[in-house]
Amino acid sequence: MLLLASVLITACSDSIGGGEEEKVASAEGGVFILCEGNFNAGNATLSYYDPMKKNVENGVFRRANDRKLGDTGQSITIYGNTAYIAVENSGIVWGMDTETFKVKGQITAASNTNIINPRYVHKVSDTKAYVTDLYAHYINIFNPQTFQYTGSISVEEAANNGYCSTEEMVQHGKYVFTNCWSYSNKILVIDTEQDKVVESITLTSWQPKSMKIDKNGKLWVITDGGYSTSEDSFGDNVPHLYRIDADTRSIELDQPLSTDDANVQIAMNASSDTLYIINNDVYRMSINEAKMPSQPFILAPVDNNGTRHKLYGIGVNPKNSEVYVADAVDYRQAGVVYRYAADGSLIDHFKVGITPNHFAFSDKASGNVPEGNENNNENENNKLERALVSKIFEYMPAPGHQVNGYTVVGDFIHDGATMEEACDSVLSHFKHQQMVSLGAQGGYLIAGFDHNVTNSNGDYDLAIKGNPYSYQSEPGIVWVMKDENGDGLPNDTWYELAGSEYGTENETLDYAITYYKPSTPFADIRWTDNQGGEGIVPYMSAWNKHESYWQDWVPTEDSPEGPCHTFYGSRLKDTHTYENGYTMEPPFDWGYADNDGKDYFKNDAFDKSGAKCYFKLSNAVTRDGKPANLDYINFVKIQTAQTGHSPNLGEISTEVHGIWDCHASSRGLTP
Repeated sequence: MLLLASVLITACSDSIGGGEEEKVASAEGGVFILCEGNFNAGNATLSYYDPMKKNVENGVFRRANDRKLGDTGQSITIYGNTAYIAVENSGIVWGMDTETFKVKGQITAASNTNIINPRYVHKVSDTKAYVTDLYAHYINIFNPQTFQYTGSISVEEAANNGYCSTEEMVQHGKYVFTNCWSYSNKILVIDTEQDKVVESITLTSWQPKSMKIDKNGKLWVITDGGYSTSEDSFGDNVPHLYRIDADTRSIELDQPLSTDDANVQIAMNASSDTLYIINNDVYRMSINEAKMPSQPFILAPVDNNGTRHKLYGIGVNPKNSEVYVADAVDYRQAGVVYRYAADGSLIDHFKVGITPNHFAFSDKASGNVPEGNENNNENENNKLERALVSKIFEYMPAPGHQVNGYTVVGDFIHDGATMEEACDSVLSHFKHQQMVSLGAQGGYLIAGFDHNVTNSNGDYDLAIKGNPYSYQSEPGIVWVMKDENGDGLPNDTWYELAGSEYGTENETLDYAITYYKPSTPFADIRWTDNQGGEGIVPYMSAWNKHESYWQDWVPTEDSPEGPCHTFYGSRLKDTHTYENGYTMEPPFDWGYADNDGKDYFKNDAFDKSGAKCYFKLSNAVTRDGKPANLDYINFVKIQTAQTGHSPNLGEISTEVHGIWDCHASSRGLTP
C-alpha cells in the first residue's frame, strides 16, 4: 500500500502538462471549493468563487501549477495565506498560496513517513501540524512552514476491516480531539504537549463522520450510523447527534436522526454558537437547543423526476453566516454549489468539479484569524487593540430583531440586563470584531477612546467595521465629539461627519422618531416620527424568538399611547426594494458606517484582516452645516439612519464590529 501510494505521488507531483502555467489569483472575499472527483480517476479539482462578482473559476490548481491536484481530494484547510489540501488516494498534502494558487510545499507518503491516505490537517502551532489518515495507525506530524516531516502519534487502536481511520480534528486547550470514522465508534483525545493519545470516548452509534466544537467547549459529533458487512455488523445506518463536554468527556446529548441517504456533515458559524447539519436536508440549530429542529432550514434540491439530490458538503462564511452547500448530483457529472443568505434564501448557484465536498474561506472572506493561527498576527492584533475604543458609554438600540442576539447566533445580552452590562457586552464584542446591531432608525451607541484622535486634515482618521455588501448596505451616520470640558464624559457638542447625502434631499436633519413599547408579547413595534410618518418594526420569529424586541435597559417616557422612547438625529432616505423574495439595499456613495461605498476598502497599512469603512474628521460639520475644524476628538456616536423593513430581512439596522483610531496603529495611512 505504501509503495503504491509513493508511485501515485510521483505521478501526481512530477507529471507536468507541458503547457504554460496560467496566472490566476484570488479576489476579495473568496471561497475555495475542493472537489473530490472519482476514486482512482485522478480527477480531483479545486474551484474558486468570488461572491462579490458571483464568478467561479474551476480547475484553478492545475491552471496555476500546470499539474493535477491528484486522486480523491479530501479536505482543504486555510491558516494565514496557506491552504493545506489533503489528497487522500494520492497520499499527499499540498501547501498552496491562497493569493496566487501556487504550490508552496508538500508532504507525501514516502519511506520516511507514516502517511498513507491523508484526510485532514490541523495546525497546533506555528511549527507543528497534525495530519489524520484513513489507513495509517498514526497521526502524522509536520512543520507547516517548512513542510518537514517531524514524527507521528500512534493511535493505539487495532484496525477494523483493514481500516484505522482518524478524521476531523478540533482543539480545546492543549487537547486535540479526532473522530475515528471507518468501522469505529471512538473519539480520541490527544495531548499536544506529549503528542500522545491519552484518552478515548466511546459512542453508542457507529462511525463518527463530522465534528465541531462550540464556544462553550462542547464537542458536537454526528455519526452516519455505520452499515452491515458480510463479516460483522457496524451499525444500522441511523445517524446520531452528540454533544460532549470537552473537559469532562461526558456525553450530554445523544439524539438519533433520520436514516441518511446522503453524507452527514456539521458546520459551525464564526461565533461558534450555531450548528448547520446535513442530514438529507440542512438543519440549523442553536447550541443552546436540547435537540435538532424537526423542520429543515434548507431543503435539498429535487429534480424533475422527484429525486432528492445528494448534499455532500457544507460551509458557513464566518463573516456573514452565508451558507454554502455542495450537491454531488450523481457523483459522475459536474457538481453544483448553492449559496444561501443567512436567512436561508438562495443567492446563487454554480457548477464546479465532480463531487464537491469541502469549503474553505480565505482570511479576506472572513476578516478573522483562522483557528490555530492566533499567534501569527500577534503584532497586528496588539496594534488593533491599542487603536480600539476603550469604553462604551451608551448602548441605546432602537427595536430590532438582532439587538439582543438572534436565532442564528444565540443570545448576545441576557434578559434584564442593565445599561452597564449591555455596554460591557458591546465592548467585549468589539474586542473580537463581532457584530453589534443598533436596531432600527435612530438606534445608537456612544464609544470613547483613551486618547485624543487627531484630525489629519484630509486623511482618514477613523475606521469602523460593519458587514455591508453592494446589494445590502444599512448605513449609519457617524457623529464625533471633542472633550472640551475635560471631564472624560461625552457631554459636550456632537458634530455630524457629513457624508455624500448631507445637504441633499436624501437627508433629513433634526429628525425624531418615537417607538411605542408593546403591551403584548410577540408583537410588532409601532413608531411615529416628526415628519408625519408611521410604521412598524416587525416581529420575525424566524430571526428571533424572544418575546419582545424592546430592550430592558432602554428607558421609557409616558405618552397617551403608553410607554415610549424617542430618538433624535438625522435620517437618510430609505432606498431598499423587495422583489421575488429578495431585498436590495444599495449603498450611498461615501461617508456612512455599514455602507459599501467608495470609502469601504481593505487597507493593509492599517489592518490586514479585512475591509472597513474609513472616515475623515475634516468632514465634521456644525449644526448649521459649517466646517467644525476640530483638531481632535475623543468620542464617537454611530446611529442607524434609514427607516424601513422588508418581509425577509426585517428592519434596516446598522451593524458595527468595532471602531478604531487609524493613527494609533499606523502612521502615513494611504487609502
